Amino acid sequence: MSSIVLAGARVAQIHEEDKPEMFYLGLDVHGKWTTVKGLNPSTGEIVQWLRVANSAEAFAQVLSELEGPFCGAMEAGTNSWAMYRVLLPLFKELVVVHPAQVHDRRDGKPKTDARDAMRLAEQLCWGQLRGIYIPDERIQDLRMLVRGKVRATRWVTKLTNEMGSLLRAWGYVGSRSLLSKRGVARLEEAELPPHSARVLALTRQLWELAQRIERELEQAVAEEAAADEQCQLLLSMPEVGPFTALLVRAEVGDIDRFQSGEQLASYAGLTPRVLQSGERCHYGKLTKRGNRWMRYALLLLANRIARGRGNSRLHRLYRRSCLRQHSNDAKVAVARKALILACHLLRRRERWEEHQKHVRAQQAA
Repeated sequence: MSSIVLAGARVAQIHEEDKPEMFYLGLDVHGKWTTVKGLNPSTGEIVQWLRVANSAEAFAQVLSELEGPFCGAMEAGTNSWAMYRVLLPLFKELVVVHPAQVHDRRDGKPKTDARDAMRLAEQLCWGQLRGIYIPDERIQDLRMLVRGKVRATRWVTKLTNEMGSLLRAWGYVGSRSLLSKRGVARLEEAELPPHSARVLALTRQLWELAQRIERELEQAVAEEAAADEQCQLLLSMPEVGPFTALLVRAEVGDIDRFQSGEQLASYAGLTPRVLQSGERCHYGKLTKRGNRWMRYALLLLANRIARGRGNSRLHRLYRRSCLRQHSNDAKVAVARKALILACHLLRRRERWEEHQKHVRAQQAA
């Protein structure tokens, strides 16, 4: 369904003489269809289409009713990258924005697909929207690989905990993890009632399948990391393995879009909240509003550094930080510093090297 009407006073308020002749369209994208609504500030026209099929042909037919060019905005979502590539040839400019830029649930206003689309169009017309990074198909494919590895590991952990909980319910309490050889022996020796035994056997089948999937994805991650030049730079850092290197490589994408390591740390959600007024400045907990996958990998790296006995720059930072704050806060500091250093390595195309004075001290010892 389509409709084209003249706008009222609301569009007249946003009319600007310096705006070019262009339709600004907001796209509220869902899995099967998209709601399109927008305006032309030069002529005062408002357009709307409800439930346009998510295909290039359907959008081409709809937009053929108007004279372009078109400038569009859509929110980031599950299928936003695919829809962006489908619709880009039809638009002079098309941006994908973070939902937090558009919505404020505290305003109490009704929320519909048409309202969301119009809000996108208006904010795009006013110049209030900033597009986010669009990964190419290779980077998106690498992201799916490393995220799939994370999910497979979580499946293994969840199923391990399920089997352990079932065994404890029947009095089988052990100090060994079920992932160890002694833990597997506990599964073989357990004598349970018939229904509980069947549940344990079926859960174990899922557990073994999840382990095979995890190993297969881990092998694929190692192969991709070995063939990628930027991953090789990251692998030169202490305690960094193929998974961490490839995840950072995939989630960062183009490193040149970050002007500094601090910006990259903020993107990963590893920077503290800041409350500043006058001469007072308070730093709180982590914002956790950034890339959760990168934050997960960097905190795992910090845990390995905390357990390690090396003498690298990051190991020394952890030991110094533990003297004045909790070990968890020290790990966060190490994760943030590791990401900042990784940014420097990628931007400069250099491998990790310890400071010369520390190298000489180690050699003398």
